[in-house]
Amino acid sequence: MILQSLQRRNTIDLMWELFRTDFKLKYNDSFLGFLWVLVKPFSIFLIMYFVLSRIFPSNEPNFALYLLIGNVFMTFWTDGTSMGMDSLLGRAGLITKVNFPRYTVLIASTAISVVNFLINMSVVAIFMIFSGIIPSYIQVLWFLFCSFILYLLILVVSMFISVVYVRFRDLKQIWELFNQLLFWSTPIFYSIDSLIKKSEVFEIILTKLNPISVLLLSGRSALLKKDIFLQPNVFIWLGLIIVLWILAYMFYRKSIKKIAEFF
Repeated sequence: MILQSLQRRNTIDLMWELFRTDFKLKYNDSFLGFLWVLVKPFSIFLIMYFVLSRIFPSNEPNFALYLLIGNVFMTFWTDGTSMGMDSLLGRAGLITKVNFPRYTVLIASTAISVVNFLINMSVVAIFMIFSGIIPSYIQVLWFLFCSFILYLLILVVSMFISVVYVRFRDLKQIWELFNQLLFWSTPIFYSIDSLIKKSEVFEIILTKLNPISVLLLSGRSALLKKDIFLQPNVFIWLGLIIVLWILAYMFYRKSIKKIAEFF
C-alpha cells in the first residue's frame, strides 16, 4: 500500500512538472506570452461578430454571447486535440530515455487546453454578468458537465491520433482539415432552428450525430436560455464516450510499447 501510494504521488508530481514545462514552452518565447490564451479566441470572435452582425445579421437573442461561447467551446476542442496529438512526438526525447507511465504526457498536454478554456470562460462569465444574464447553479453545473464530457472526448481521440501521428506525420494536415469541416458542421454562429426547418437531415446531424454540437447546444442553452436542452442525447454520448475510452486505452497501452521505434 505504501509503495502504491508513493508511485501514485510520483505520477501526479510528474504530470505537474510536464504540465508546467509544456505551459512555459508554449508561451514563454512569444511576445504576448500568456495573453495569447485570450487574444486568439477573442480576436476570432471579434472578426466573426463584425461580419455576422453587420453584414449577415442574426436573429439569435444575445448573439454576441452566443457566438463567444461557441467559439470558446470549439477552441477548447481544437487546442485540446492538437496538443494531445503532439503529446508523444513532442516528448520523444524523454520517452526514449526515461521509464514512466506514458499516459502522463497525454494528460499533461491536454490539461493546458483545460486551463485555457477555464480562463476564457471566466471572461465570458464577466460579459454575461454585465449583460444581466445570471444562470442558476444547476445550469452552470450542467454547462461544466457538458464541458467535462467534451474533455473526455478530447482524451479519447488524443489516445488514437497521438499514436497514429508518430507513424504518419501527414495526420496533422488532415486533422486541421477535419476540424475546419467540424467547425462548419457545429452551430457556433448559426441557429439550428433555421436549418431544421429546411431539412430533417440537419437536425439529425446537429442534435444526434455530432457530439460537439450536442454538447455545445445543451451547455450553451443552459447558460443563455436557462433551459437544459438535449439531456438524453448528452447522456447517450457520455455512454458512447466511456465505451470508446476503454477501446482507446487498450489501443494506447498496446501501441505505446513499440512507439519508440517510430520516433
